[in-house]
Amino acid sequence: MKRILVVVIAIGMAVSLTNCKAMARAAAKYWTKKQIKQFVSNCEEKSSKFVGEEKAHHFCDCAVDKVAEKYQDYKSVEDVNILEIIKIANDCK
Repeated sequence: MKRILVVVIAIGMAVSLTNCKAMARAAAKYWTKKQIKQFVSNCEEKSSKFVGEEKAHHFCDCAVDKVAEKYQDYKSVEDVNILEIIKIANDCK
């Protein structure tokens, strides 16, 4: 029984990691890798104050795709405040 539980957890973690790696791929259609990294870093720094580091990391990995789709020009997103980003990425939880 314990082995089955360990296997299920391992599979779940692998799927989660794969999904995380898939995140930010939509953003790559519009932004450079450097811009994506900068957005995620800034997002994590600001949102971790509200939700903690772990949740901020997950949120920002998801948010980068949604924000990039709305603001395809990275320069235009630089002026967007964190509250607007949260609204755009509301379903990233």
